[in-house]
Amino acid sequence: MKFRKILKSMFENYCKTFKDVPPGAMF
Repeated sequence: MKFRKILKSMFENYCKTFKDVPPGAMF
C-alpha cells in the first residue's frame, strides 16, 4: 500500500528530526 509506505517514511523522518519528542505529539 503506497499510502502506508509514505506514512512510514514520514514517521521515520520525524523520528530522526525530533528524537526527544514523543511520537504522539505529531498526531
